[in-house]
Amino acid sequence: MSWFKLLRYDLRYGLLRWRYLLTPLLFLLPCTVCHGVLESIGFCGTWMDYMMYCFMGVKPVIYDANGLELTLPSLWFLIVGGCLLFNLDYMLHDLTQAGQQIIIRSKSRCGWYLAKCFWNLCSCIQYILLAGVSVMFSCLASGAQPSLLNTPEITQASFSYEKLMDTIKLTAGQGLLIAVVVPLISLMAISMLQMMLCLLIKPVLSFLVSMALLMSAVYCNSPLVLGTGAMVIRSNILVADGVSPVLATLVAVSVILISAGAGCLFLNNIDILGLEE
Repeated sequence: MSWFKLLRYDLRYGLLRWRYLLTPLLFLLPCTVCHGVLESIGFCGTWMDYMMYCFMGVKPVIYDANGLELTLPSLWFLIVGGCLLFNLDYMLHDLTQAGQQIIIRSKSRCGWYLAKCFWNLCSCIQYILLAGVSVMFSCLASGAQPSLLNTPEITQASFSYEKLMDTIKLTAGQGLLIAVVVPLISLMAISMLQMMLCLLIKPVLSFLVSMALLMSAVYCNSPLVLGTGAMVIRSNILVADGVSPVLATLVAVSVILISAGAGCLFLNNIDILGLEE
């Protein structure tokens, strides 16, 4: 079996799963909260305002004489963790079902795993596309404009961060970069790492490790920490001491490549018959 047939199989059976239809429900809650914020300040907003709110995240943890100031970004955890949960079991489920016969027919464990890697990346893209469409419907339903430009007053009010730059009127490119592209690549990296870990530990533990990485991004404001790039409020496009989207992207791409290579290595050296779902 050729590698392209492997890829076609994974794209067909991996992407066309009913669970992805839950994506609009995951984004309904942050969009509803965002709509409430916009109503309170008297603005309708745009599609970009809603997307930036969904992936807003939280400002870095502050340590001062009054103690620790910590706010958990529950909505951000919901939508980022939702993607990880959707992608969690496909590889092992396939490996313990028809996947073993497919590996034998393809005569390449590495090729089989790389096809799963491409599925994983495409799954994250599909998730973000569904998210963008869901947010668009929420915008139209609430009277917001389908625009790629943000509203500075809304960004200032909804983010409520004293370190925001004075000029927060973003171009369409800047908005797409910090609210779509970098979060997407960060999601890809964490999801790929999670899939690789599933070869070493149980899927539940792999998911918990991934969520722990997201939690570490709450405490650490560094491009080296996966998840930081998926927080709009951490970008140096909005805050002076923020994280560079370029560095966050480079770190995420490095994790993607390392996870793919390590997964191939691990799969070639483990007993696939002993793997459990």
